[in-house]
Amino acid sequence: MRAVLGLFAATALLALAVLVALLASDIRAWQTTLREDDALAASAPAAVNWDAPTRLGSISERLLGVRDDVEARGALALYLRNASVHARLDNAQQVALARSRTEQALAQVARSSEGTRASQAETLLGVLVFNDVAPSTDPFEPTAGIDPNQAEASVADFRDAVRTDPSNANAKYDLELALRLLLAQGTRVGAGQQTGAGATGRRGAGGGVPGSGY
Repeated sequence: MRAVLGLFAATALLALAVLVALLASDIRAWQTTLREDDALAASAPAAVNWDAPTRLGSISERLLGVRDDVEARGALALYLRNASVHARLDNAQQVALARSRTEQALAQVARSSEGTRASQAETLLGVLVFNDVAPSTDPFEPTAGIDPNQAEASVADFRDAVRTDPSNANAKYDLELALRLLLAQGTRVGAGQQTGAGATGRRGAGGGVPGSGY
């Protein structure tokens, strides 16, 4: 009987040792994935997904608490991929859908985070929406009238970013620049009563075909 119990104990200890080794391997895989994909994201955002090859499923992910980090990184990668893509007759719908997904991802990060991370997401949301309402610099592209609601939405996102993180110098600069440019175009925005997409999840201008408004 003692021999049988000893065998069971040895087997359990061996299984535990294997699980600990696999868990340690999964943790190293997450650390490596985050480090390598972070380095690659700036130059090739479409090539990264921050998905570590693990053997024990999501145990190490939950243990490390990296899910929020991965979501924030994914939203930033979407922004890098889609923010500078210009719509043409042959890709307008695809561009609009991509920008809508980007706005939704950033809004989710803004709602589920706080401090610097939330403020960064709100700033990028403001940039996306403002790019949709800013006058075109292309001499061959007719400039449509600025939608006051969209202009207000972009400014509201910048204001939310500043409120969330008063040290966010980029948000302050973008807010001042947006107000100056809109004023130069004859568009006045209110005193900030509207809340940006980062707080409400309201879809911005990217949800429709660029230039067509909501």
